[in-house]
Amino acid sequence: MEHSSHPHPLILNQNYIAGEGDVCHGCREQVISSKSFVYCCTSITGNTDSSTTAGAECAEFLLHKSCAELPQHIQIPTKSQKFLQLRLITNTSAPREGCCNICAIPMAYKVKQFFYFSFYDSVCIKCAILQVQLSLEDPKIDHPAHPQHPVALIQHPTSFKCYACNIDDNIRDMSYRCTRCQFWMHKSCGDAPTSFQFQFHSKHPLILKFSLPLVYQKFHQYCKLCNVILGRSEWLYCCYNCRFFVHFHCARSSRILSMDENENHDSSLVHLPAANTLSINLLLERFVKGMISTLNNNNDSTCSVPSHIQHWAHVKHHLQLIAINELRDPKDDDENVLLCYGCTKPIRIGDDSFYGCVTCKFFLHKFCAELPKMIKHHLWPGKTFFARSAESFICNGCNVECSGISFSNKKRSSFFSIRLHVGCMTLPKTIKHEAHSHPLEQVYTNRHNCKACREFRSYDSRRFMYGCKQCEDYYICTECSILRPGKIEHRWDPHSLELIYEPGMVENHEHEFSCEFCSKDINTNRWFYHCSHCDLSFHLEPCSVLDDCLSESD
Repeated sequence: MEHSSHPHPLILNQNYIAGEGDVCHGCREQVISSKSFVYCCTSITGNTDSSTTAGAECAEFLLHKSCAELPQHIQIPTKSQKFLQLRLITNTSAPREGCCNICAIPMAYKVKQFFYFSFYDSVCIKCAILQVQLSLEDPKIDHPAHPQHPVALIQHPTSFKCYACNIDDNIRDMSYRCTRCQFWMHKSCGDAPTSFQFQFHSKHPLILKFSLPLVYQKFHQYCKLCNVILGRSEWLYCCYNCRFFVHFHCARSSRILSMDENENHDSSLVHLPAANTLSINLLLERFVKGMISTLNNNNDSTCSVPSHIQHWAHVKHHLQLIAINELRDPKDDDENVLLCYGCTKPIRIGDDSFYGCVTCKFFLHKFCAELPKMIKHHLWPGKTFFARSAESFICNGCNVECSGISFSNKKRSSFFSIRLHVGCMTLPKTIKHEAHSHPLEQVYTNRHNCKACREFRSYDSRRFMYGCKQCEDYYICTECSILRPGKIEHRWDPHSLELIYEPGMVENHEHEFSCEFCSKDINTNRWFYHCSHCDLSFHLEPCSVLDDCLSESD
């Protein structure tokens, strides 16, 4: 083709491989192989004798196909309303007014690129292309996402960043753009439904919002699909009743997302949360018994239980097999609770018998008396843990001061030793919690916040947590995953308080949740306890303390 910007014919090169620094002489934008075909001088394609060219100048002359095929004359809204002619800016052909009549950028900064001009007006190539596109558009419309100005439909592929989905590409066919500011979005995003029934939230339809409502901006809100914080100005779909938020692009993603993969899970997994505090104590006993049973596969359950034993943790006297009724007077209250020295949990009235030294008030559950002196742990298969006894020590699994029997990978205390109390030592490798759709595996880490309480431990204090291998950054600490019961009793409420790990568990509650204990608003990204009958809510911390007090008095 012949073009006014170059003295030689131009030919369309459909297989041009862009080099570093290649730019279009029309718009001065970089030429990339994946953009569009380019026109180049015939002298560098072998179609013309190279001796008749200007050498390097012709070799560097490139035009995007879209720039080369621009009309020679256009009429756009300017002061004169005259037709404008396409020209190439050079040092000797500067426009009369020196700057673009639309964007007001001086033409001196646009040397050697196209512009449109008349005797009265001059318009840079980018503004001219935009105005040409706008002239070919459908009638302008008002869109609720951009109430300030009307938007127009651009029917040509264009590279831009969509305000709706935040995707920067030039793949989409059409888009909406504001005629007066930088607002731009894909047509498919602008035409998205304002509400729809979401497969992962069947209770209520999700409503399209163009920014996070102010009432929910006090705390970070997370997308329920990707678990990433929602930006305050991002588009989203939400359900106010259930406080269910998802990114706009996540809700419309074509990827197969599964939030209900509860099927086909191993039925032997421990399912949480436990019903109440008593169930938690029974569960912890089950963990200890399970470990002992695994270690003693050949143990004959029918063998007789010895009436006296010598235990390494109490070498002063033999321990006698005792029935709890032998020590407790039926008239006594429950204040004097017998605690097992091994697991430091109460010895319940329902227990058949246990071992003890009445003189020293030293007691052990029968199963705790069977704890081995050496044991392996699934997180450290190459290390041996040795049983030890102490009045006080810090458990490295929960970072809590404990007493009783512990297990350490060193025979003597050292800075590098790992010491675990019986409860942490016997925790299962994998659990299943109702709060998450996938199984959670035990890890020893100091790099993650707890999803439930959002507590973060410093890098010098590792602890046990349960994390999901399939979901990024989903971790729950041992206290929240194992020791938080599904329901607790509270003296301030006649009903049981239910553990809430998703705000959608409380229906039709658009207003904020406020803790009755401290009167502060509750961040619903964290777990909390709530009574739907009385609309009372509590943070986890005061409920943990009160629940412990109540459980000790049971």
